[in-house]
Amino acid sequence: MPLPLREDRVAALSGSVGLPDEVCRVLLRRGIESPEEARAFLRPHLSSVHSPYELPDMEVGVERVKRALAAGEKILVHGDYDADGMSAAALLTLGLRELGGRVEPFVPHRTRDGYDLSDAGIRKASDSGASLIVTADCGVTAVEAVATAASNGVDVVITDHHRPGSEIPNAVAVVDPMLPGSRYPFRDLAGVGVAFKLLSALFDAVGADAPRLNQHLDLVALGTVADQMPLTGENRILVRAGLRALERSRKPGLRSLLAGAGISAEGRIEAEHISFRLAPRLNSVGRMAEADSGLQLLLATDPKEAQRLADHLERQNAERRQTDARVYEDVRKQVGSRLRDEDRAVVVWGDDWHPGVIGIVASRLVERYHRPSIVISFDGDVGRGSGRSIDGFHLFDALRECEPILERFGGHRMAAGMTVRRQHVEELAARLQATARRDLSDREPIQELRLDLEVPMKRLGPDLLRWLGHLAPFGSGNPTPIVMVRGVALERAARVGNDGGHLRFHLSGDGHRVPAIAFGMGRRLQEARSSEGADVALQITENSWNGRREVQARVLDFRPSES
Repeated sequence: MPLPLREDRVAALSGSVGLPDEVCRVLLRRGIESPEEARAFLRPHLSSVHSPYELPDMEVGVERVKRALAAGEKILVHGDYDADGMSAAALLTLGLRELGGRVEPFVPHRTRDGYDLSDAGIRKASDSGASLIVTADCGVTAVEAVATAASNGVDVVITDHHRPGSEIPNAVAVVDPMLPGSRYPFRDLAGVGVAFKLLSALFDAVGADAPRLNQHLDLVALGTVADQMPLTGENRILVRAGLRALERSRKPGLRSLLAGAGISAEGRIEAEHISFRLAPRLNSVGRMAEADSGLQLLLATDPKEAQRLADHLERQNAERRQTDARVYEDVRKQVGSRLRDEDRAVVVWGDDWHPGVIGIVASRLVERYHRPSIVISFDGDVGRGSGRSIDGFHLFDALRECEPILERFGGHRMAAGMTVRRQHVEELAARLQATARRDLSDREPIQELRLDLEVPMKRLGPDLLRWLGHLAPFGSGNPTPIVMVRGVALERAARVGNDGGHLRFHLSGDGHRVPAIAFGMGRRLQEARSSEGADVALQITENSWNGRREVQARVLDFRPSES
């Protein structure tokens, strides 16, 4: 059941902000206690964002870009091959062009060029005649590449949100809230968020109108949600505004992307539309082919070209799903034969697994085993790895403890990548296992559901759905509230889905019935059918089908009723 709250605190907050008890209970459980904090959370406004000049090196970075604009220098915008990196590169490209900049956008090829600013980016700058590189979602660990660029007479301004290594690149400016000594009040900006900050300062410095930049907040929402950054603080402000900008967006590429994902541009767009529909399509080209096609889609001005690129993304996403399924089955068999009860991490490696899907496979391992998981694919002697983590285990810090045996690594708390030689992989696995046992020793490796509310069955309806919607956008750091109902019947349970992997049934109690879907619980069909009464943890959602809308319970777990 949800942890108890003092009823006088619930009543006081409800009376101050004029919202139902259920909403106030969720706010209090998320550490939002005062009426002022509640109002700021419920009504995020762009006027509340922090000054971009609080970020490290912002003034010198803005000054260098201003000089390039004034002199008509060619600027290479260097992004990354994931959705955040593409969004950040598109944002910088469009923003600098708004100010008259001569801009060449570029994202590296995952397998041919590798991650981060590297020789490929330096060559592109040289070939295009660029005298300034502005990075997007990368660069903070590119010490050698920045030095090479400088020796070629090319300046570099870095915008990134990843943690740096032991050495900071000697760039003109390194704008990153994660730098040592940074006093920026909010450290969880996405790469696209840091890029937006640079443009905010630049637009201010040249006297350009803010609306010219804010029209591109659709890209900020896209990259921030896709990178699974916490939707709290400044991110909440930017994403809330960005989702509304996405609904109004006239960018042909985004409109084609929405249409291909089955999202109506005329309806309300939520963060989960990005997480589960848009981001996988953008990431698919970065994983399987040329990420440049994703960047060009975001920049497209011709609807026909945008549709062609969107169709390409659909094909790549289908291929990605097939490849992901093959690699996951191979990895799952390996984990099943090697994982011990006392293990607190999963580290697996193999030959010729497609490097574009190992991050997805790592995420699926986390979901299945609830342990930090790293998947490494070897091509000859060199292995590229991708990891995902759980609450309580800082993956980047764990890799930093392994720095002597890694060729390179980067990332943040919940996701990271690394390159390792075959001769060091077993030592890497042993070190990570030891670190996980140290940091997670007292935690049983099971997923915990943190309940926000307990309500009677009759409250599951459009009224509660509407009130809880005031807490959106939902995502990392601000999950969709989890509601518990007790002693309900599970009626008409049946398997659904291509492989029967899901359950569909109705929740019934107090003379009230609500349709329900339980993803991944097909194996529990008999348990559902034999239940004489269940306690159910769920999220209240809206299901749209053939123009009809109805409240639906997304069931996360159920158990025999204790009431």
